[in-house]
Amino acid sequence: MKRLLSFAPLAVAIAFPFLSVQACGPFFFDDVFVRPLRPDHPKLFVQGKLGVLLPTYPREDLAVAYRYLNGGSLTVEEQKAYEPTQSFSETEGIGTTDDAELDGSSASDRNGYAEPPGPADTWLKARNRYAPMQSEIHPVREFGQVYPAGFFLAGSYENCQADGFRNAITTLESRARTWGAKSPELADWIKGQDAVFSHCGSDQNLSWMKDRPVIQPLTPAPAPSGAPLLLRQDRAYQVAAAQFYAAQFAPARVSFQAIAEDTFSPWQGIAAYLVARALVRDAFLSAPPNDSQPLAGFDSDQMKQAQQQLESIRSRHLTGISERAIQELLNLVRLRTEPQARLRELSAAVAGPKADPYYQQDLGDLTWYLNAKLDGIPIRENTDDYNFHIDRPKDDYSPLTVAQKQPGFNKAFSDVADLRTLAPIIDWLITFQSPADGARRHAMAEWRRTGSTPWLLAALAKASPSAADAPALIEAAGHIPSTSPAWFTATYHRERLLIGTTDIVIAGKKTEGIKAAGIETSAQMKVVEEGGSESATNLFRGLRMQAATTLDDALVYAPRRILQRASEEQSAIDECLNVMKNPKRKYNCAEPKIDVEFGEGSAALLNSEMPVAMLAQAAQSRSLPQPLRQSVAMMTWVRAVLLKNEAVAAQMLPLLPEELRQQAGPGVGFQPQLTILRNPGLRPYLDPGVQRSYSYDFVESFEDNWWCSNWRSEYSDGGKSMAPSPLAFLPTEARTAGTEETRRLFALGSADEYLGTQVIDYARAHPNDKRVPESLYLTLRMMRYGCYHGYGGEKPGTDNAAEIAHQVVELMRHHYPADPWTKKATPFVWLGEKKEN
Repeated sequence: MKRLLSFAPLAVAIAFPFLSVQACGPFFFDDVFVRPLRPDHPKLFVQGKLGVLLPTYPREDLAVAYRYLNGGSLTVEEQKAYEPTQSFSETEGIGTTDDAELDGSSASDRNGYAEPPGPADTWLKARNRYAPMQSEIHPVREFGQVYPAGFFLAGSYENCQADGFRNAITTLESRARTWGAKSPELADWIKGQDAVFSHCGSDQNLSWMKDRPVIQPLTPAPAPSGAPLLLRQDRAYQVAAAQFYAAQFAPARVSFQAIAEDTFSPWQGIAAYLVARALVRDAFLSAPPNDSQPLAGFDSDQMKQAQQQLESIRSRHLTGISERAIQELLNLVRLRTEPQARLRELSAAVAGPKADPYYQQDLGDLTWYLNAKLDGIPIRENTDDYNFHIDRPKDDYSPLTVAQKQPGFNKAFSDVADLRTLAPIIDWLITFQSPADGARRHAMAEWRRTGSTPWLLAALAKASPSAADAPALIEAAGHIPSTSPAWFTATYHRERLLIGTTDIVIAGKKTEGIKAAGIETSAQMKVVEEGGSESATNLFRGLRMQAATTLDDALVYAPRRILQRASEEQSAIDECLNVMKNPKRKYNCAEPKIDVEFGEGSAALLNSEMPVAMLAQAAQSRSLPQPLRQSVAMMTWVRAVLLKNEAVAAQMLPLLPEELRQQAGPGVGFQPQLTILRNPGLRPYLDPGVQRSYSYDFVESFEDNWWCSNWRSEYSDGGKSMAPSPLAFLPTEARTAGTEETRRLFALGSADEYLGTQVIDYARAHPNDKRVPESLYLTLRMMRYGCYHGYGGEKPGTDNAAEIAHQVVELMRHHYPADPWTKKATPFVWLGEKKEN
C-alpha cells in the first residue's frame, strides 16, 4: 500500500482515495519458495538479519537494509517503525505474515476473527461511565471523487484519529475531577464532545472545486448562561474542533486563531498548532484531482502558510503540544514546499549510521515519495507489463519478454538521473532495483569509486559470470565476514558467479569455477540453514543443485521448503478432500506429509534437461522423499508412454500407485493412453510446488487437468529462481537427449489434441474394442474440463481441437448410439457440434 501522509499526534490524517474492487475468484498464485516481496521474518530482518536481499523487495525494506549495510543499526524504537509488507496472495490466502506466530497472538487474532478495541471504542467506554450510553462512532469519512479523465473513485480518510480520542479521554477524566462525575457542567461538556465526534464519519460528497458549497456543521450548543470559565473555554475549543471535522477549515482556522490569542485558555498552545493543521487539511482537500500526476495535489499557497505558522511556533514551548509534534508536521509540509531539501534531509537520517529520532516518519516519507514518483514507470524488474507502453496487436495479451522490456527499463533509469543525484541512498535504492543496462554499469562504477558494501551488493547482484569485473567482485565478496548483514547476499552472488565461471583465479590459484563453488557451498550450507531465512536457504539449495557432481547429489538439493501453498494444484487437493466428505465419492488424493516440494528452478531443470532414462534413475533415488519420487515416476511414465519408450515405461510401472498400475498394464499403447485419459492429474512434467499428481484421478473445477499446448510455461520460472543453468554434472550427450525429448513432447501439442487423435485413430482401427466407447466419452470429458472447454459453446482454442471434438461426437452417434458411455457423454456433445456461419 502506498503511504500517502504521515500526520503528527493530535492530528487528523487523510488517506487519499483508493479503489476497492471485489472480483470473482478463486485466485491462484505460484507456490512460494522464495518470498519476492518481503523478508521471511520481519522481526529478524529489522534487527539486521537480512538474508539474501532481492531487488523486488519494497523500498521500505531495502531502506532498512541500507542502514545496516551502511555500518549502522536500528534502535529498538526505530525497529518499531518498520511495517513489513504482504503480497496479495498472502493477504487473500493466509491473511498474515508468519511473524505473527512469534508474538504470541492467537490463531483467530492472526486470521482476523477478532479485533482489539479501537481508539473510538476506548473513548466510548470512558464516556459511557458518565453519560447515557452511546453505541458507536465512525472515525472514517467517505466521499466520492470524479477525476478529469471521467472515472469515479470512492474515497475515504480517517477524519478522527487516535490522539483526538485520547485527548478527549484525558480531558473527560480531568473535568470529572474538577466538576464532579454527576455535575451538570460535565454533562454539558460531554454533550459538546458528542457533537464534535458526530462529524467524524459523516458522508460528504465534497466538491473538489475552490468554490465548493459550505456544509453547515452541527456545532456544539453554546455553554449555559453562567457556566464556569473553563467550560466556556472548552466549548470554544469544541466548536473549533467540530468545524475542523466538518471540513469547514476557514471557520476552524478563525476559531483556533482566536483561542491561540487567549492567553488564559488551556487550549492556547494546541490551538496555534491546529491553525496549521487546518491549513494543511484544506490544502489537500481543496486541490482538484489530477490523474496525470503521481503525487497528490495540494494548494501551494495554503501549504506555505502552514509552513510559516509552524516555523513561528516550533520554538515557543507551547502548552498542550510537543515540539516533536510541531516538527513532524513541519517535516510533512516541507516535503511538499521544499521537496529536494527535505529529501536530502530524509535520506541522510534514514541512511544512518546515526540513530534518527524521527525515523518512523522519515522512513515513511522517503519511501512514500519515491513510490509515488517511481511506481508508474518500469524501474523494478517486476513492473507490470502495462507500464511499458509497447505497441502490440490488438488481441495480443502474452507476457512481455525481457528483450521487449529492456528499452523501457533503460529509459526509465535514465529519466530519473536527477532524482538519483539527490542522495546516495536514493541512488542505491533505484539502482539496486533496476534491471537496466545503465544500472548495472552504474553499480559497478560506484563500487569502484566508493568501495562500499551497499554498492558491492548492487554490483554483485547485477553481474553475469562472463562479465570482465566478475573476478574482482568474487574476490571482494569473499572478504565479507559471516557476521556481516551483507554476508548472505554477497555469498549467494559469489557462488552464483563461481558456478557460471569456467576458470577463475582464487587466492592466486587458477581453478574451475564450478568446483570451487561446490566446495565452498558445501562448507557454507550449515551457516545458511542456521541463518533464519527459509528463502535464503532455498536459494542456496538451488546453487548447490547446480554445483552437484552426481545425480544423487543434485537430487538432495532439488526439494525446497515450501513457504506458502497458494497454487491451483493445492486447490485441487483441497477440493478433492472436501468432495470425499461424501462417502459415495472416492478418489486417490491426499495431502503429502512433507514440507518440501520441487522448487521452480529444480522443476524446470528436471523437466527440460534430463532424458527419461535419467529421470527413471531419479524416480528410484533415495535422495528424494517418497512422495516426490512417486511424482517423478508418474511424470516419467507419462513421458515414456508419449515417447513410445517401452523400456522406461516398464521401469516406472512398479513405482506407480497401485490403482494406476492396475489400470495401465504393460507397454505404451492404447491401454496406457486410456489410463492417462482417466486420470486428469497425469502430465509429462513436474509442477513447481505442489504436484497435481497428488490428486491424479480427480477432475478439479478450474481446468487444471491434463496439459495444454504451452505446457512448458507451466514450469518455466522465467529466471525467478535466480539459479543458473545448466546442471553441471549432466553429460553433454544426456543434456542433448533430454532437450530433444522435451522438444518432441512439446511438439505433440495439448492432451486434447494428442490423446484425442490417438483415440480416433484407434477407434477406427479397432471399432469392436469394448474400451473404445469409454475412450470417446473420456476424450469429450477431457475437452470439457481441460484446455478446450469452450464455455457456453464459445469458439474453441484451436481448429484442431474443434475438429477432433466433432469427429469424436460423430463416431459415438454413428457407431455406438446405444452404448451407456454415449448416453453419459450427452452433457459434452455440444463440444463437437459444428457451428453455423
